[in-house]
Amino acid sequence: MRIGGIASGFDTEQIVNQLMEVERIPLDRIYQQKVRTEWQRDEYRAFNTKIARFQELVFNMQLQSTYLARRVTSSDDSVVSARISGDAQYGVYEIEVTKLATAASKVSIAGAGKTFNDYFAENSGTIQIWSNADNEYIDIEIKQGDTIDTFITAINQNKDLGITAFYDEATDSFVLQTKNTGENAVIDIKFNESMEVTINNEEESTAVNLADLLFADPERVTGENAVFKINGLETNRESNSFTIAGLAVDLKAAGGAKVKLEVAQDTDAIFDSIKNLVDKYNELINEIHSKINEPFHRDFPPLTEAQKKEMSDKEIELWEEKAKSGLLRSDRILTDIVYNMRRALGSVVGDLDGLNSLHQIGISTGSWFENGKLHINETKLRDAIANKPEEVMALFTNRSETEENLGIARRLYQVLDAGLDRLAETAGKTTSLYDTSTLSEKIRRYEDQMAAMEERLIRIENRYWAQFTAMERALSEMYAQSDWLYQQMMMMGG
Repeated sequence: MRIGGIASGFDTEQIVNQLMEVERIPLDRIYQQKVRTEWQRDEYRAFNTKIARFQELVFNMQLQSTYLARRVTSSDDSVVSARISGDAQYGVYEIEVTKLATAASKVSIAGAGKTFNDYFAENSGTIQIWSNADNEYIDIEIKQGDTIDTFITAINQNKDLGITAFYDEATDSFVLQTKNTGENAVIDIKFNESMEVTINNEEESTAVNLADLLFADPERVTGENAVFKINGLETNRESNSFTIAGLAVDLKAAGGAKVKLEVAQDTDAIFDSIKNLVDKYNELINEIHSKINEPFHRDFPPLTEAQKKEMSDKEIELWEEKAKSGLLRSDRILTDIVYNMRRALGSVVGDLDGLNSLHQIGISTGSWFENGKLHINETKLRDAIANKPEEVMALFTNRSETEENLGIARRLYQVLDAGLDRLAETAGKTTSLYDTSTLSEKIRRYEDQMAAMEERLIRIENRYWAQFTAMERALSEMYAQSDWLYQQMMMMGG
């Protein structure tokens, strides 16, 4: 515990604190430089994420599949519908549905529920039901006291069966139906031979097999395949939904007229892909330009913790808004990325006989003050996609060993890749286990300086206290001596 001012009457602690505030000025400056560097690193990393996201879009624009988008239309969706699922070729497919695929279904007789409940009120046993999935019988154990509801629940909860069951209280009957369709969808039920129930009447007592009491026809039942013609070829499928010739087809009704499925180029999808690329590019360069032209406020350095304690939350928020402004003003990395993107998009693609620039498909740069923003002539772009699809595809995807002959999307991807590398070298990535980027190394040096300065400040503070303590001790001794002399003089005078 340090107690000062006993002899001198000075507020030693306040004096030392004021002296230390002066001594801390160099440390505060290093701290502010560290914070500002951290903010700068964070902004670089934010752009790293945005550019990487844009690069993913550009990657897809390098692929020929983006420009080979197809769509299929049906002359009657209520009978046959379809969608592209593979490499469907352009053309027309005529489908005539003769019969839809059906599931296997087995309906009990009316009163079957009461018969079931009566029998198992006194007995237990095993009912075997054919499993479509495993091609074998699955045992359903029925305990004494189980009811028709228990039986229905056991079937529905057994995933191996592939059968749905429900019970109708109004008719006291139940229905079994396979989840799959087609001739391989089977329902077959076996009962233990011992499962017999006695039916009493006035004349005689007769033993009857339980199967005969539950079903009018206890034999195995199967579903049926869908039968249809495609371009005159008759064929069949187990399901009403299947894939053929790169089309995912759904049969919905049978016995109608022929339905035409037409596969054609999906110009809307291709147009939307190119338009999305332009829109995202415009968003990115707008964000970059707003950042590199942001004003820098020299009079608003980062606040120290001591300064924050003297300010309200709103004051801190407004101060830091200005303090963070302009950290990337005129930044060379971002400026180069914008310049290289504009050059990649604006240059002619060599080695192409047809369309070789964005301008030729209706994409052009705006006025000088728009900083490279692209504009689309939608009519011209749609016309190029519809009438020169191969040339549009080559314009974006052309492969070459030389940069000037690369397709625009491939060229743009390389520019973004180089930009991301520079950003990572400068500011690192949040996913890195150990960040060796330029700014992170700079931050670590600041931290080392601050640690050394903190140790020095501790020594300086201790020295100040030692000096004031020595002064207090000297004053105390001087006062004691003065008091002794005063007493001696009083005695002599007396």
